[in-house]
Amino acid sequence: MNKDSLINLLERGFYGIIVGLIYASLNLDWSMQLYVACALIGFSIGFFTALLDRWLSTTRLRRQQFFIVLGVRTLLYLVVIFVSMVLVLGIYLTLFDSADIPKLRQIFGEWVKEGSFAYTIFYSLVVLLILQIVTLVSRLLGPNVLLNYMMGRYHQPKEEERIFMFLDLRGSTTIAERLGHFKWHRFLNDFFFDIARTVRKTKGEIYQYVGDEVVVSWPKDLGIKKLNAIHCFFWIYDRMENPRTRERYLKRYGYRPVFKAGFHVGKVVVGEIGDYKREIVFHGDTVNTASRIQVECNHYNRRLLLSKTLLDMLDLNEEYTTEYITKILLRGKGEEIELYSLDPA
Repeated sequence: MNKDSLINLLERGFYGIIVGLIYASLNLDWSMQLYVACALIGFSIGFFTALLDRWLSTTRLRRQQFFIVLGVRTLLYLVVIFVSMVLVLGIYLTLFDSADIPKLRQIFGEWVKEGSFAYTIFYSLVVLLILQIVTLVSRLLGPNVLLNYMMGRYHQPKEEERIFMFLDLRGSTTIAERLGHFKWHRFLNDFFFDIARTVRKTKGEIYQYVGDEVVVSWPKDLGIKKLNAIHCFFWIYDRMENPRTRERYLKRYGYRPVFKAGFHVGKVVVGEIGDYKREIVFHGDTVNTASRIQVECNHYNRRLLLSKTLLDMLDLNEEYTTEYITKILLRGKGEEIELYSLDPA
């Protein structure tokens, strides 16, 4: 488990503490011992349900229908809530060093007998269900899209500097013809599922799927930091070249994903668009240029091309070697742009 993952788990634990204290303030008389117990229960539920979510994201469940996912998660959440409450209360009562232990035991006993214990489980489950539904809807719309929409961040168009990666499958027309529509759809879906965790790990946002192409975007600073944008492509490449992954695709489809990518960075306008179906979209020359750079990969037989504009912003730290390719006038552009290729050192 890396540092970022641990921080995310602790954040959920912290939110659990807040929910636990809110519950205590609304339902219990003031008692330091009870408030501490509720805070510990909240932390335990938040931390371990986050750990559960992390594990579930690596299983086949993430590919099931919405209500199947919701039902399985609900049952597992219920187990975590019950175990957390019993475990924390048991440890707390055992270790509590006070002359008022008999009184404290009596308070907790009444809490269970009067139905407050069941009410607390119900309260915790409702909070987690709301969080779960928001999470699942967020997955449908894309990371940060739901939050940005609810906060009205892009209700008025804004200008941002972003990095774009247009990643496109090679030979897709031939493969699609030979596999047929349904099998081709499953092939694409497997590929998009396989790359999703790497995109998330490198702080990227999947902007859209266009046929056999996926467009990934980073705020400029995040994409440059730790070479997130560049690592994203090569980590996806390594995953697809893994013998087990190759064998899985060849066994299912008789083909494996081979792809290319074009990168560019620059200013874009970000804003909401549409009425009955609203989206947050990027408009600007940067997007078009990244797309056209990707097209040039075929002409120069390279798996990755990027603009000199982006290359000059990167600190490669001898992790990658660069190769000057050419200076070309991209279709629709008024001035030439220098293209480079990258490979692991």
